[in-house]
Amino acid sequence: MTVYTPATLAKKWECSERHVRNLITSGQLPSFRLGEKLLRIRGEEVEKFECQIGASHDYEENIASPGKTRLESGAVISLEQPIRKKRTAAPRLDMRN
Repeated sequence: MTVYTPATLAKKWECSERHVRNLITSGQLPSFRLGEKLLRIRGEEVEKFECQIGASHDYEENIASPGKTRLESGAVISLEQPIRKKRTAAPRLDMRN
């Protein structure tokens, strides 16, 4: 039976350990504890999760992590720039009126 730590799974998926822990906290990735602190993920659960998201062994190509973007089908990206209000310049103090 294969068992992963959040760190080893993050390395496999090329994402952050925090991302793996967030998946566990949200209930998307089942895990168990050894003692009070040691968090582990069964290999079977990892395979189920990868199948759910449509990934194979190339999970890193599908995962959204820093520097990478994953879009759901039908996603719309707005290319409009936000409108910024111009700030009025502060009066210069070094000049006389």
